[in-house]
Amino acid sequence: MAILKARARKRNNGVVGGVNYEILNNGKLGRSFWSEAAANAVVVEADAFKETDVIYKALNSRGHHDDMLPTAELVHQSSTDAASSLLVTALNEGRDVIMDGTLAWVPFVEQTIAMARNVHKHRYRMGIGYKEADDGTITENYWEMVEEDEERGAERIKPYRIELVGVVCDAYLAVVRGIRRAIGTRRAVRVKSQLKSHKRFANAFPKYCQLVDNARLYSTNAMGSPPKLIAWKDGENNLLVEPNEIKCLTSVTNLNDEAESIYELYNTEPDRIYEPGSVWKDVVLLPSRASLQLELKTAIQSVEKLTK
Repeated sequence: MAILKARARKRNNGVVGGVNYEILNNGKLGRSFWSEAAANAVVVEADAFKETDVIYKALNSRGHHDDMLPTAELVHQSSTDAASSLLVTALNEGRDVIMDGTLAWVPFVEQTIAMARNVHKHRYRMGIGYKEADDGTITENYWEMVEEDEERGAERIKPYRIELVGVVCDAYLAVVRGIRRAIGTRRAVRVKSQLKSHKRFANAFPKYCQLVDNARLYSTNAMGSPPKLIAWKDGENNLLVEPNEIKCLTSVTNLNDEAESIYELYNTEPDRIYEPGSVWKDVVLLPSRASLQLELKTAIQSVEKLTK
């Protein structure tokens, strides 16, 4: 997951696109570039459009857990289109934008960054997107340049500066968090789709760093602690990494996105889940876990009795 931001060089205009918007609200991670823009930024998040979709709300209100995945998938394209429309409109107007998403599909991200780099010269509109012809030919055109007269073109906004903030965590932990989110918000995603997205972003992160002005990558493996900075890139400098922490990213690049259980997640390094620092080893296999779960169960049952 990641956040990509572009901001006009000399005016309070910009774009952010990326991963988890909450990371920007973490005071310990605040940087002037983000904090100055966040208050007035346009937040682009496809999931937010799902929440306002009348069909999505109607189906979700039925309360059937078996409907969560089909319901989310039913409005996926419409919510994605709505987010893209908001994004290109905000860019054309020179606004600060925060795009909260996975950044898993490289062609879309590359074309979006290219648009942000050029939008101070030309206006854009949504393209045809991803299309597959009958003969199997695939066309990907997410943004189209709009022709305009010279007088109108001279009134364009200032160039953008682009920043990327990425978040990575152990694949097992990502799946668990996805399940918890589904229970709490009824916004669900298939596990295999989630694994594919995490793997694609992890593999694409170094490439993305070459396309943006600045980049930061955080690990959210620690339980109850703030995200940890594990890689960064400033200006024209090379990407720098924290040697002891970057394995969190490299492991995700090699995960098995067809895994049916945690034991199949890392086929190339099967002992990965038993290494120090692994969430599975340090939390799930913790000897005291059974007694802690019993305490939690007892506490929950006590609360339930009081509320009856």
